[in-house]
Amino acid sequence: MLYYDLYTYKSWQFLILASDFGLRSIDLYDNQDLSSYMKLDIKTRVFKDALNDYFKGIPFPSDLKLDLLGTDFQKKVWQALLTIPFGKTRSYKDIAQAIGSPKAYQAVGNAVGKNPILVCVPCHRIITADGHLGGFSSDIQLKIELLNLEGSSFI
Repeated sequence: MLYYDLYTYKSWQFLILASDFGLRSIDLYDNQDLSSYMKLDIKTRVFKDALNDYFKGIPFPSDLKLDLLGTDFQKKVWQALLTIPFGKTRSYKDIAQAIGSPKAYQAVGNAVGKNPILVCVPCHRIITADGHLGGFSSDIQLKIELLNLEGSSFI
């Protein structure tokens, strides 16, 4: 069973999905059908509280339970994203090297783009090797907002 809640920050509304094992997804809400999920505050409260704290400048707790679903390679990339400190950025090359696949930039980029837990698994902290903003699988203005909130610099 998946449990949902909605969370609003400025003009963005996020859909939070949680399982009995942890946070499954944070994505922008776009009027998706929620009928297959159960709204149960007790299952999503800790994640909403973590988002509240984050948007006040407090990093996500390292012990926040995540229920990441993906390939082994994707999970390895997402785990590497979790090691990027609040307020810092890394490139696809940095992540490829960190996971022991130094030539796998494109595969790393694909895995970053499939990150199911926006904000918490910080794909927004990935910029180009030359310091430019680069892409974002979601709203690019959200990426800028998150980087600014964290005090990160980019070109």
